[in-house]
Amino acid sequence: MNFAPGKGDQVKINKRDVEELKKKVALGNRVLFHQGLADYHGHLSARIPGTRKFLIKPVLAPLGTITGRDIIIVDIDEYKRVCEENFAKVRGKRQVTRLKFPPRETMIHAAIYEARPDVNSVAHTHQPLATAFSAAGVPLLPIYNQAAPFAPETPIFPSPRLIYTLQDGAELVQSLGNRTAVLMQGHGITTVGEGVEQATSNAIYLERTAYMQWVASSVGKPVTMPQKDIDMMKENMRYRAYDAFNYFVSLLERKK
Repeated sequence: MNFAPGKGDQVKINKRDVEELKKKVALGNRVLFHQGLADYHGHLSARIPGTRKFLIKPVLAPLGTITGRDIIIVDIDEYKRVCEENFAKVRGKRQVTRLKFPPRETMIHAAIYEARPDVNSVAHTHQPLATAFSAAGVPLLPIYNQAAPFAPETPIFPSPRLIYTLQDGAELVQSLGNRTAVLMQGHGITTVGEGVEQATSNAIYLERTAYMQWVASSVGKPVTMPQKDIDMMKENMRYRAYDAFNYFVSLLERKK
């Protein structure tokens, strides 16, 4: 895959901007790993602005060591043509995968970018607590400030299957609708955002919402915030995501 604009691309791609975005995508993946939300399963991506391309890590590559040099470019139209073929190439392997193919569930990202022009970053993980709620069929609710982006509640995609066909992608997009996060029953979660900062922090706060709701349910009945507070905090979290992302990145730096 190259940097040349694809069919439907509106702007010329600036290679330097793409390289910087690759670094941010890699950083977001490492944050998700550090937060215990993903290991080698899971991936965060970013749309290349003005194009039908996005950036993502290679299939089954460990998130904790990803750098900008590892990130690959996916053309949505090209991927749609070969998605099932790519899935077959890595299916059933019994050795370490070192292929520069996109993840097996890249369709999650391609389908959302195509359906949601407001979304510029997508995260998919198998984070444990939120996945437990998905398995129980229980939506996550806006019960505290950082959960406001998930109002009025998280939809649940009703299947644990891998998302790799065009039909899978269409059905997931339908479940997500115009929301910020979707639980995938017995499988994991997907969050979206206007940038890497939002998609990453949404995934983190979705897991914290699951923890908060679990604890609240053990002592009583969780109560959702009043709508006026949800509206205020939802907008606030869009901008606070940059500070949140910077904070989570700082934890990586302290660990060195």
